Amino acid sequence: MAEIEMPGDEVQRLGELLGRVMDLIDTRPSGYDPEDVGPPLVRPGTNFDEQWKDGRVQVKRNSKDLKDACEAIVKAFADFDTKMGSSLKEDGGQGGGGDATPAGSGTRPS
Repeated sequence: MAEIEMPGDEVQRLGELLGRVMDLIDTRPSGYDPEDVGPPLVRPGTNFDEQWKDGRVQVKRNSKDLKDACEAIVKAFADFDTKMGSSLKEDGGQGGGGDATPAGSGTRPS
């Protein structure tokens, strides 16, 4: 049977980091005044800030989708691993395709 390697710890960490991105995406430095950047940069700075508002919404939406997908992947592999472990116990350790690597583990020797 084919071996399945699932970098569960890394996928879980990615989901956590995406959650952090979502927490920080709406923050702004306190006391920011476009005039502080000087006359030549006031208009470009203000334009960037206004355009970034739309970008923040899109990045936040995409980050949430990716975070949810990471959580679903980790859960699916953990559920699969539990199911396969139960199957092996019920079968007395014979058959059942026990080559799956548990979520968060390295490659299991065949």
